[in-house]
This record gives sequence, structure tokens and C-alpha cells, in this order.
Amino acid sequence: MRRSSPVPSSSSPPARGPSYALRSLTGVGVGLAFVGAVLAYNHRSPRLPVLGTLPDFSLAGHDNQPLSLGALRGRPFVADFIFTTCAGLCPAMTARMAQLQKRLPAGVAIVSFTVDPEHDTPDVLARYARDFGAGSTWRFATGRREALYSLATEGFKLAAMEIPKDQQQAGSDGPFLHSSKFVLVDGGGRIRGYYDSEDSQALERLATDAARCIGAS
Repeated sequence: MRRSSPVPSSSSPPARGPSYALRSLTGVGVGLAFVGAVLAYNHRSPRLPVLGTLPDFSLAGHDNQPLSLGALRGRPFVADFIFTTCAGLCPAMTARMAQLQKRLPAGVAIVSFTVDPEHDTPDVLARYARDFGAGSTWRFATGRREALYSLATEGFKLAAMEIPKDQQQAGSDGPFLHSSKFVLVDGGGRIRGYYDSEDSQALERLATDAARCIGAS
């Protein structure tokens, strides 16, 4: 049921003229401009959250050199988890990481951890790195399965597991389950962001955020 408009009473406030309306609009405009300036500033310089801190790890790089968090300290890096026999997801992730390495500023490294260390030896990872044009700042890491899975699940808070044989499906990417996220870690070993590897805008943000992590410790 539609309500009728109230009838003005003698106590109603007096009508306000054009000058009042102009002053009101001017005030609103100034307020909106201020809010817009604040939002623009915050958009340019948002504080990256600290989402966790990695434990130290002791692994081997595809160059057969030791790889640890201590060795990376002082330098931000982008991380992901893959395996070289993966049929679809991993090659796509690694191809996008190869494109991302061209946009990352100097001083930012990349580390790709395998979830299939029994197959992905340093030599296998070295061939994989060459196939995708990995530069000198991009390391592929392998080691003991327990250490890698613990680092993924407890350190990075990402899924990593071998799918039981009775649950494996024909035509799937392979027998291992892992996240498709890219993770930004600052020079102090702190996680500063998770990014969808399939989202081009997310990867642009990752490149920008990585530059802001340079010098963080």
C-alpha cells in the first residue's frame, strides 16, 4: 500500500534557496575529492599483509647446489609447486612463470618446488628449466618428499599430496595434487601474498608487489 506524502506543517523547516544547495554540493564535492585522493593513495601504496613465516628448509637446486631459506634471505622470491610429468596444469603454470620472470624487477628470484622428488632429480629439473627458458634467478628445487610436503602444507599452507592409486583418474594431470597458486615471499621469509596463476591481472599485481618487497627483511 503506497503511503501518501506528508502535509507540511507550520513547524516544517523553512525552504532553503539555491545558495544553500550550492554550498552543500560544494561541500560534498570537496569531501568526495578528499576520499578519492585517499583511496588513490592507498591503491598506489597499500601495505602488503604478512600471511605467515616460512620455516628454514634444506633442499637441492636443479644446478646440484644446496638451496635453503637462509641462502635466499634478503631477497624476495616467487614460489610455486609443480612436477615435471604433469600433463596440463604444471606446464601451463611454468609457462606463465616464464613470462612473469621477464616482468619481475632485478633482485627478485623464483623458486619452483617439485612434489615428485623421486622422479624429479636435479638433472631432470635442469632439462625442464632449459625447456622453459629459466634464467639464472629461477631455481627448481628437489629433496626428500617429507621435507617438500611439510614445506608446502605447513610452511606455505598449500596442498601437496600423492593421490592414492585407487582414486587416480585416467586423463588427469597425474598422481599428485598441488596448488596452482604463486606465492610471494619477502627477504625475511615472510609470505606476503597468494596469486592465481591463471589470472593475468593477479600476475600483474604480483610483479608490482614483488618490487615493493625489495629491501624488506
